[in-house]
Amino acid sequence: MSVTTNEPNTTEVILEHANEAEQFLKQLANKTRLMVLTSLMGKELSVSDLLTRIDVTQPVLSQHLALLRDANMVATRRAGQVIYYRLTDERVNRVLGLMHTFYPESVNS
Repeated sequence: MSVTTNEPNTTEVILEHANEAEQFLKQLANKTRLMVLTSLMGKELSVSDLLTRIDVTQPVLSQHLALLRDANMVATRRAGQVIYYRLTDERVNRVLGLMHTFYPESVNS
């Protein structure tokens, strides 16, 4: 005898949000954007700071930052001529924290 409830199961919830999940994961599936998001975990960085950490040109970085802003994963703060970026989507912290358990720092680092 099966029990029927009005509460959706996990599969139904995921299917209901599949498009949103796809868009979220697409942002994480790019190496440059993943490096940007990882660099911003727990801190706010300027574009110049990000360029010292990520080996891309300024136009390439700006393009990726624009995509992350459009996805509401990062936000900006301007101080004079300097623009600072920070994470705004707690899901990013949670996913990157989980990823850290898959790829822990090297013991020889």
